[in-house]
Formats: sequence, structure tokens, C-alpha cells
Amino acid sequence: MLAVVLGVMTARLGMVFLGVAGVAVGAVGVVRGLFVIAGFVVFGGFAMMLGGMLVMFGGLVVVFDGVFAHVCAPDSSG
Repeated sequence: MLAVVLGVMTARLGMVFLGVAGVAVGAVGVVRGLFVIAGFVVFGGFAMMLGGMLVMFGGLVVVFDGVFAHVCAPDSSG
């Protein structure tokens, strides 16, 4: 009887260890997936920043165009 009880306890302990090992392997996949999502978020933020910089430089070109148009315009006073 004691051998049966000890055998069952050992089997349960083995199943617990296998379950923990399975969770650890599965957790690696979860962490990898979270890193992939974080990478997409960082890449999206970089794309948004680059787009904003291009808009600002486009506005700067418009400002310089307006300044040079006024500075280089022929004088019509005379």
C-alpha cells in the first residue's frame, strides 16, 4: 500500500514538473510575441516621426519660398 501511495505521489510530481516545463516553453513564445508587437509599435512611432519631420520641412520650404519671393521681387514703385 505504501509503495502504491509513493508511486502515485512520484507520478504527480513528475506531471507537475512536465507541466511547469511546458509553461516555460510556452512563455518563451509569449515573450517573443510581445517583443514582436513592441517592435511594430516602435517602427510605427518611427514612421510617424519621419512623416512629421517631412511635413515640417515642407512647411519650411514654403516659408523660404515666400521670403525669397518678397526679397527677390522686382520693385514696382518706379
